[in-house]
Amino acid sequence: MRLFRLAAAAVLFGGLVVTGPGAGGQPPPKAEKEFTGQGTVKAGVHKFRMEVGKLYLVRVDADGFTPSVSLRPGNFLGTGDAFVTGDQFSAYVLPKETREYRLTVLPTVGEDDLDNMLLNYSVTVTPIPMAKQPLVAQESKLTFNDPPYANPAGGGQRGPHKAFPVNFKAGQIYIVTVDGADKGNFDPYLQIEGAGGKVVAQDDDGGGYPNCRIVYKPKRGGEHRLIVTSVGKGAGSFNVKVVTTVAGAVEQPGAGAKDAEPGKE
Repeated sequence: MRLFRLAAAAVLFGGLVVTGPGAGGQPPPKAEKEFTGQGTVKAGVHKFRMEVGKLYLVRVDADGFTPSVSLRPGNFLGTGDAFVTGDQFSAYVLPKETREYRLTVLPTVGEDDLDNMLLNYSVTVTPIPMAKQPLVAQESKLTFNDPPYANPAGGGQRGPHKAFPVNFKAGQIYIVTVDGADKGNFDPYLQIEGAGGKVVAQDDDGGGYPNCRIVYKPKRGGEHRLIVTSVGKGAGSFNVKVVTTVAGAVEQPGAGAKDAEPGKE
């Protein structure tokens, strides 16, 4: 009798093992079906030759989508204005070397209902000649004997400073650079003051550490001041330079090289 009970228990236990692959003895759920798809992505690629000593206006006019534009090598200059307004991209390029550059145009992902459609646009690259003579080109040195910078109209309190008065014209493009001569020991900081001492632009390492660079297009002309201070209230030697476009040079999209959208070249 005892042997019979052990055999029955073994059969019962074995049945539980065999019939219980899932919770509650049910079969495991089927795996979720994965989604797969294929497509073709076409990027608009355009090549233009750009020369040192010229400023270029790059403009992309898109038809019904927000353009995303990149440049290789190099980058676009920040002027304080947005690169993209609606369906138009507009930015300046100041080449560091004369060579061929590649411009790539794509739709901005997440902002447009694309629906696998071909998108049309046009590209215009307009060269703007720079004046041969800089507006300002000066070597200087910031010392601890220079007066500290304090501006209630903006910019806060900093260490010693030097000021350089300049006369800007409305709508003209100015590239202001401050290069620190004592690299590693002096990190210059650049500010531009407009009317009433208002700080209209400022920069730390826009020209690559530790140098400053501001591309400025004033909406109002008149006397401005370039204020050179430092990060950390330091002192040291520097070079300040202001270059601008040729007087009367007007950015006229359509006057430069132009490429049509993909499929219409």
